[in-house]
Amino acid sequence: MKRPDPETAALLLPFAFSILFVAIPFAMTMAGVRLNVIGWLSIAFGAVGIVAVGAQLLGYRPNQRSGRSRSGKSRAREQRVQHKGALPELSANKQAQVRRVVRVMAQAGVFAPTAPDPALLFAGAAEMGWSIQPDVILLTLSEASYYHPGADPAPHLANLAFHDIQVETPAEFIETMIRDLERLSAGALVIADLQVAQEIVDADARTVRTSATMTINGTPLTFVEDHHFKYFPIGLHPAIAAHMPPDRRFAWLWVDQGAFVTALAPGAVEAMNAALKLSPNSRCQWDWIVDPPSTA
Repeated sequence: MKRPDPETAALLLPFAFSILFVAIPFAMTMAGVRLNVIGWLSIAFGAVGIVAVGAQLLGYRPNQRSGRSRSGKSRAREQRVQHKGALPELSANKQAQVRRVVRVMAQAGVFAPTAPDPALLFAGAAEMGWSIQPDVILLTLSEASYYHPGADPAPHLANLAFHDIQVETPAEFIETMIRDLERLSAGALVIADLQVAQEIVDADARTVRTSATMTINGTPLTFVEDHHFKYFPIGLHPAIAAHMPPDRRFAWLWVDQGAFVTALAPGAVEAMNAALKLSPNSRCQWDWIVDPPSTA
């Protein structure tokens, strides 16, 4: 028997309960039992559940804000009109925090060729309603044009790439990620003879095997990893990052939907985390993709 994919499987239990809420009272009426208010409410509740689960199985997903990121909401905005009405207002205290986080990230070299105007981020940060941390800055920057027509984040993103972890990842997607890393290396990595291939390992579980061969600065690299088709292979970035020179290294900032990747000088990650009081217990923090070499 074919197993459903993980998203479908998660809907089976609520769908089964919804059927029961309808089936039991219906069976009682067929047996000649007159339903009371509770019985009719059970039918109504079950019918609503069946419709809701059916809609999700057919592909409908309401816009939901996750606990850590709003990338899904950002993608939904690509299909929406410009923001209408007054912009959401951010308190003076949080405006100061936005300026400070932008300044710290700019000093670390995250933004290139220029740092963004913090005022472009106020409306998005206000709607998000979270404490001001780097994830808020990067997510609101990516959708600044929603609140400010004509705003273009591109002049600030030359040293950034966003690698989504909740989209389908065919070989072409993997190759694009590798080229992103080459671009971010600013010439430190020259990747040639790149070949990316995939084969199905488990069709029911949607598991694929990604194989990538390349030369990095003339050194051969072969990478192989099994992963779900909707998640990129997590070992790919460290495999490539290990070839970076000591004066420029890859770092990333994880949110629910994926990772913002950048290339920074040694000490930049530690400086940002210290200045912004970020730790493994924080909602987000910067990390080196490959641990720094030991100085012992």
